[in-house]
Amino acid sequence: MSDLNDGKGQCQSTARLLVKPVQAVIDLGAASDVLTKTLNAVHHANRHGSAGDFIAVALPSMTKGRNCMLPGHEIELIGSDASLNNLLQLEGMIALRRRGMLQEMEVGETFAEPGMIGAAYVRDRNCEKRTPGWIRRSRIRAEKRGKPLGKPVVPQRNDLSALALYYGQTVIHVRERVGEFTQAPLMVSTYGFSGAKDPAILPVMPESARGVGDAA
Repeated sequence: MSDLNDGKGQCQSTARLLVKPVQAVIDLGAASDVLTKTLNAVHHANRHGSAGDFIAVALPSMTKGRNCMLPGHEIELIGSDASLNNLLQLEGMIALRRRGMLQEMEVGETFAEPGMIGAAYVRDRNCEKRTPGWIRRSRIRAEKRGKPLGKPVVPQRNDLSALALYYGQTVIHVRERVGEFTQAPLMVSTYGFSGAKDPAILPVMPESARGVGDAA
């Protein structure tokens, strides 16, 4: 029925784009709008683009707040020059720029060498089990298959140690994993995040790792 991508694709990791709201947007508490529109634009680009040229999402200023994980105000996108420039032409990104919500942006090159510190942003599906959304999707799947739902499931609260990101009614949970960059292919989902079994270490420097190498 559809030729839309559904699954993992390879991130070329030759180019980067830093997306940051202007200070006035942060002061007004509207930085979440920038995050939401940017994440949805990446999802759209990966769904409609080439499976060999996905965009990966990094949140290098992600940090643990008092009650939950916070995304920070920097969104670093990793891909190819073509994929990132195509992203900038999507309506969501155009609208953010038209409203003056973003700092000046420019697609640039990545600088990566094997062994350098980077970070993977991993989707943690365990966090999504037994949440209200997971129960709702399970009920829908059971109805489509004509099968009983099974034993009642008690909803669990969201894991506050993982960052919750919202795509309409869909909520995904992301964890940062610091590691060494290698030359292995970087595989990410249409959301731009990697899986727990094969974390894609991106050529980004997260705040959580800054200064670690200076301790010697």
